[in-house]
Amino acid sequence: MNNGGIHIEIRQLQSFKTVAELNSFTKAAQALQYSQASITSHIQQLEDELGASLFDRLGKQIQLTAVGQELYLYAVELLTAYSKIKHMSLGGAAMKGELRIGAAETLTAYKLGPVLAKYKKSYPEVAISLINDHCHLLRERLHKGELDIAITLEPKVSDPQLATEICSEEPLVIVGEGGHSIKTIEEAKGECFIFSEKNCSLRCFFEAYLAEKGVDTHNHMEFTSMETMKQCVVSGLGISLMPYISVEALLRDKKMKIIKPSSDNLTFYAQLSYHKNKWLSKAHRKFIEMVLSEGTGPGM
Repeated sequence: MNNGGIHIEIRQLQSFKTVAELNSFTKAAQALQYSQASITSHIQQLEDELGASLFDRLGKQIQLTAVGQELYLYAVELLTAYSKIKHMSLGGAAMKGELRIGAAETLTAYKLGPVLAKYKKSYPEVAISLINDHCHLLRERLHKGELDIAITLEPKVSDPQLATEICSEEPLVIVGEGGHSIKTIEEAKGECFIFSEKNCSLRCFFEAYLAEKGVDTHNHMEFTSMETMKQCVVSGLGISLMPYISVEALLRDKKMKIIKPSSDNLTFYAQLSYHKNKWLSKAHRKFIEMVLSEGTGPGM
């Protein structure tokens, strides 16, 4: 981009936009897979070309200057247009592009495999990256532009900045080891509860539910891995709340049993979200269509 002697490169604008959105040179370098020195160099080159500072550097904090705020608006427009050009597909040309997906671990393990295989077979030239994280962190990444699409497993989400569609209802079950004598959750006083991490939607939901039932959770253990939690339940260490899809085989083999939570309906929802301001390429739209189509059947 060269206008009136000013030379600006796309990569410089990408670095600038990412630093502005993440409020960090270090995080921008990680997100773009550049060295921090490269990010700093891109910003300095922009500032030299424009003859003005783009960020106020206050100790370890940074903030956009007035010029930086103005440039940010133009950078968003230009990079959106650049993305559209880069993803153009003419006639019978193969679909190309990049797909950055975030998903809940359970959905990745038990639902997304067939969808991704089908998509990759249909569109082999689309580069796909997928990360697993807590649902609220996946939404944060959507807001920051680090992800194109997030597929979460949690209660229904209402975020005015995100477009969200429900893929499927996923029942939750309270489980103990196969020979457990407890029949209802109200009988579980004094039992050890197996929890996931504190920021996990499942943990928050389970704790709130037990508090509502008046069940003391002082005796508990916390794990970061769903597979570890399942093995702890099977071994008789304690009781846990889990998505039915993740323990279906163990229930069938009688290694676990469902502890009835009275007549309560415990349900999470698989939900697909993207930012409303996000421009969706053909690669993005096809993936969304495929996920939602699979969501109406037994696959998801």
